[in-house]
Amino acid sequence: LALSERPMTTPLQNPALHFQALPIKRVDAFKVRLPLIKPMLMAGIQIHHADNLLIRIEAHGGAVGWGEATAAPSHGGASLEEMEASFKQEISGYLVGQNAMRLSGITADLNSIVKTAKSAVAAVDLALYDLVGNALGLPVHLLLGGLQRETVAPLWLIGTDTVAGDLAETQKRYDEGYRFFKLKLCVKSLADDIASTLALREHFGDRIRLCADANMGMSGAQAIAYARAVEPAALAFLEQPLQKEDLQGLQALVKTGTIPVGLDESVISVQDILRYAAEGIAGVSLKTLKLGGLSGVVASGHVCAALNLQINIAGKIAETGIASAALLQLSGVLPNVHWGASPSHLYLAADVVRNPPRPQDGAYRISTLPGLGVEVDESAIQRFEI
Repeated sequence: LALSERPMTTPLQNPALHFQALPIKRVDAFKVRLPLIKPMLMAGIQIHHADNLLIRIEAHGGAVGWGEATAAPSHGGASLEEMEASFKQEISGYLVGQNAMRLSGITADLNSIVKTAKSAVAAVDLALYDLVGNALGLPVHLLLGGLQRETVAPLWLIGTDTVAGDLAETQKRYDEGYRFFKLKLCVKSLADDIASTLALREHFGDRIRLCADANMGMSGAQAIAYARAVEPAALAFLEQPLQKEDLQGLQALVKTGTIPVGLDESVISVQDILRYAAEGIAGVSLKTLKLGGLSGVVASGHVCAALNLQINIAGKIAETGIASAALLQLSGVLPNVHWGASPSHLYLAADVVRNPPRPQDGAYRISTLPGLGVEVDESAIQRFEI
């Protein structure tokens, strides 16, 4: 038919284009403490367990969604107690009766209501997307814009206290199929960090991609010394070598041109991304807990792409399969995810989901199951609840 002869169809004339409201019936929060498979060494600290807040949202009709945020006051998050208080005092009363189909609109409302513990809002945002995805029978990545890739390369964190330990751990994970590794610095001396970095490159050659993360543990002089010494190792990036406040040190390091610099702890907003992009950084580690959940990370990721910044999608040590599943959905949706994905649930000795994501042949395949694609074991939550 000619265009003028075709029948006009509008959303109002096509009931299939309309979704019913999804009113929230009940919301619950659970504080859990989960053991790690072994202590994780980071700059200045040793982590033995993970303290996480889990959010369960149930709609009228029975659909359920789950979200999560890890206690991370030093990473732009909040303590477990702060998140629980915010949930009880500011979040739960607002959520009941809301139409979950509003998704990021609810998150925006909560961000204006919640004064502290914004990471609790991030956990709610994850749960909302999981809820709506489950109710509609759609994977979350379709709600976020659709897949740009079906698989993503995972980063495995290497953080032992000896050079030999780093080599052994990397070999073990290499044999399991991993090809991208992040070396935790400032657990050992600077000399040993340099030796470990060079030893890994010498042993594995170009069979692996390698980066390093100092978790704010270096001085400006140490960061420059490390960057120059490991230049032959051709690291993909050096993450957060300096304290958040050390802008002068960051400028001096970037000016050397010896290594791409990425930031994590320094970035808790889009404004931070804009600020540090102007300083010449190469990329950013994006976390749901500090950037407002799925909604905030998608917005931040597209800003990074516009600025030609590389992206690492990261979990804090250690999230459960809930937050890791959300991270992987993001990894499939965002551009510039060339610095890999860092889901952290595999560092746990026990999980609260029955089907946690697992890499195959060195890559995670993005789930196409409804919601986040994981089944939560509520009896496991009872075992680990605090």
